[in-house]
Amino acid sequence: MNQVLILTKNILAEQDIQQKLQALNYEVYCSARVFENSIRHVESLEFFNYFQYLILSETICESEVMEIIQLIKNPAIRIIRKVEEKVTEMDHQYLEEEVLHAIISNEDSVDELRECLYALKKQESKEPTYESQKYVQLSDKVSLIKPNVLQKNTASPEENYQFLEVLHHLSQTETKILYILVQAGNKVVTRETICHKIWNEEVNKSHLASLSSTITRIKTKFEQTNLPHKAIQTLWGKGYRINPELLDRIQKNEALHALVSNE
Repeated sequence: MNQVLILTKNILAEQDIQQKLQALNYEVYCSARVFENSIRHVESLEFFNYFQYLILSETICESEVMEIIQLIKNPAIRIIRKVEEKVTEMDHQYLEEEVLHAIISNEDSVDELRECLYALKKQESKEPTYESQKYVQLSDKVSLIKPNVLQKNTASPEENYQFLEVLHHLSQTETKILYILVQAGNKVVTRETICHKIWNEEVNKSHLASLSSTITRIKTKFEQTNLPHKAIQTLWGKGYRINPELLDRIQKNEALHALVSNE
């Protein structure tokens, strides 16, 4: 059985993620005391070696995250940052610099957590991951049957007008990114793939940071619609995928599709 250590300032904030991990048969130890003792340098560092995964809660601030990371001397421990919803630029930088191994959120399903931890285990053992084998992630398949949108009838003119308004106010780059995700359908598109298609050159950290900011702007603009979830789903460590309901609307409405594809 794999062991997971969750460091937090409030163990009540970790109940949801703890239950999901335990449902996946992970042995979970959640502690505020270990966090406090580690920060004060009174915790034995050998204690961390009992765990394969270390999750740093969103209740821990950025400076403390970095302090904890610097204490971890065992390269076999997979360090994961948990966030509520939004990822800071610092977290993105840590991920790109491989200071963090993954970022997860409270919104992640059991399926997404399963695939994330499995991918991290394969990275550590140097075995091929789903990405390199070009497999479709199992969580993607599950997600196809989950959204209620697949059971909805045609949208009303008023609803479509909301989406037309948003699409009219997307920048050229924002439209390109949305179209890339529409073309991918229900598949996840890596950040590197999107950057290469947008800038048509070797991907660098500046491109990745710009992409993160642009994705956030797209999500914000769609918040004025009745879309039940974010317009773009972020699968930490994997890439981005378009909201299935938004994809369905664009594919079924000629006006929406024409705006996204610049036809």
